[in-house]
Amino acid sequence: MTDNGITLIDAWELPEDRIDESIARWRKRVGLIHAAPGFRDARLHRRLYPESRLGLVNVAHWDSIEDRDEALANPAFTASAATAAGYATVHGGWYQVAAEFRTAGNGSGERPGITFVNAFELPAERIDDFLPHWLSRAESMSEAPGFRDNRLHRAVDPDTRFQLVSIAHWDSPEAWRTADNDPRFPQHLSTSPNFANPALFRVVVEF
Repeated sequence: MTDNGITLIDAWELPEDRIDESIARWRKRVGLIHAAPGFRDARLHRRLYPESRLGLVNVAHWDSIEDRDEALANPAFTASAATAAGYATVHGGWYQVAAEFRTAGNGSGERPGITFVNAFELPAERIDDFLPHWLSRAESMSEAPGFRDNRLHRAVDPDTRFQLVSIAHWDSPEAWRTADNDPRFPQHLSTSPNFANPALFRVVVEF
């Protein structure tokens, strides 16, 4: 275990009309384990726009994978489990931070802002070639007005569906859109078909 711990990211594909019940279920389940040893924090993000592929994204931090496995083995937690398999597909995985950009005094203490998530679906062997392109664009956008921070997470398991997940925080959707459309920045990473899944989210539950 390191001081950075490890990050669990669950990306949900589900219909818009099932999101509210999924949020309630997530709140109940995480409420049962948030006091477990090794748990650090968790945030559930809901998409801003229904046309986005991913409806919910859970980002949780633990000291280790073993700590979460032990927490989930608690009979009280397993008894509360309810499957969403009938209407949702959940792509989950363990991640470590591969890169990070942050602004000093990003103002996040007073305004909630928004979260931009981009889940990259690519073979593990392509990651090293892709990283310089992501780093170039992310570094440029980190200088834009309204930018707060951005972390790129790399999957621990090469079989994880989304090998890279970028999670960035901005002051507003307008600030992100302005930067995303700025011609001074490198080419968009979201234009490759079946490769990237960019979307804007807001935090709906936090432990």
